Amino acid sequence: SEALFGEAEPETKMISMEKAEEAKLKAKYPNLGSKPGGSDFLRKRLQKGKYFDSGDYNMAKATKNKQLPVASVEKTEITGDHIPTPQDLPQRKPSLVASKLAV
Repeated sequence: SEALFGEAEPETKMISMEKAEEAKLKAKYPNLGSKPGGSDFLRKRLQKGKYFDSGDYNMAKATKNKQLPVASVEKTEITGDHIPTPQDLPQRKPSLVASKLAV
């Protein structure tokens, strides 16, 4: 059991040394560590490059307002989700002028 107590003493010395060093630092730099998240300068600097261009800014602004454009009710046009078959395609209109090659 003496070995366990012998190991605990250096730990308490290390902790007390750390506390003393922290006290010295706080005496030397009183504003150090007062604000979580860094200084105002750093926060402003990080905020500066938040948007890549005006499009990113406008997209972020639109999501804040949550005013997304309302989609129209069920479009009848076929979109890229559907693979057309010959039956799905509309009939081709005959041309008004007959080709001279078709004579």
